[in-house]
Amino acid sequence: MQDEATTIAARHHFLETHLVRGVRRGESPTLAWARTGAPHPELNRVLWFTPGEIERSLERMHGVPALWALWPGIEGYALTEAAARDAGLSFIEEEPLMVLPLTGSNVAESAATEPVRDEAGDDGVRIEVCHTEAELTEWAAFWAAEDAQPDDVPRIVAALAPFAGLAGAASEKAVTHLIARNGDAVVGCAAAVVVGASSAVEHVIVDAGWRSRGIGSRLTRAAIDVASQAGAVACVLTASPDGEGLYRRLGFTDVCRVRSYGLA
Repeated sequence: MQDEATTIAARHHFLETHLVRGVRRGESPTLAWARTGAPHPELNRVLWFTPGEIERSLERMHGVPALWALWPGIEGYALTEAAARDAGLSFIEEEPLMVLPLTGSNVAESAATEPVRDEAGDDGVRIEVCHTEAELTEWAAFWAAEDAQPDDVPRIVAALAPFAGLAGAASEKAVTHLIARNGDAVVGCAAAVVVGASSAVEHVIVDAGWRSRGIGSRLTRAAIDVASQAGAVACVLTASPDGEGLYRRLGFTDVCRVRSYGLA
């Protein structure tokens, strides 16, 4: 684990890269939340709350699937967790929050040094940036395949498009969506979120039949590259058990743990 200053900075990057995507959002010392309204829990999040704010957090997420982040080790954590459980929230998963500085040798070793290119590797897989709504629809259909119904995909795309620079004057480009493609088939996806000095790698998924071929690493490197070239000073992510080793090999280090809760 890192020192307290590094942990606080990483939590700040985590909050910033989620808040930037909220159509509705709020941030205070007692409650931080971001809501897109999309039918997917990862797109509606309570990022920070104190026990006295649990009811207001439920109001902010009323009508949409959502996740609540709890931070083990902070002062008052036990009371916050008790309040969450009393309000009907159930534990879903615990993951490490990991960080990669985007200055000095880490970038040279861990990130690509040129812009993302639509070039195929030796296995015929190429990494592409989603530039159109049709490509974003492919991305969303792949990413949400296990968590949403097909009819939900258009609503997910509508929520993502303004922050992917695909909604005209309403756009606030903060997210670059990446696809790994073999021929016409999507075999992986990822996203890079950048807001000011903060960035995050998110949604790294590879089709089961294409794993252990380095595609997850290529997607992650491409997302890091996007963040680095946009001027971010650090990149954060939360790692699944399957992804922890990959991210450590790319230079990410654990800073703390985050526990996700949700309504049944």
